[in-house]
Amino acid sequence: MTFVFPTGNGIFQQDNAPCHKASIVLKWFEEHTDEFHLISWPLNSSDLNPMEHIWDVMERQFRAQTPPCPNISNLRDRCLDIWYNLSPVMYQKHVASMPRRVAAVLKFKGGATRY
Repeated sequence: MTFVFPTGNGIFQQDNAPCHKASIVLKWFEEHTDEFHLISWPLNSSDLNPMEHIWDVMERQFRAQTPPCPNISNLRDRCLDIWYNLSPVMYQKHVASMPRRVAAVLKFKGGATRY
């Protein structure tokens, strides 16, 4: 988190996914609480998480690159390059869709939506 958010202004959505609830991860959260803000989020709520769509865009861009990363340092650099070059318009589009997402989730009583 300090690498991606060096000023300590990061936000992590705790969606209670099993990998986020492992004891080693929970311990890490406790040890690094001054580096980011942790918000609770409903389980399996990807409809309410525009970041899921941003991860998808990043993954597609990453997989389109060749050759494969030869080491972890190169992997980190490629991921950061993609992250820092994402379009601000994309962020705005996904954030602006939040009221519609929330309305759809409420309409379907927590069930799946088109998001």
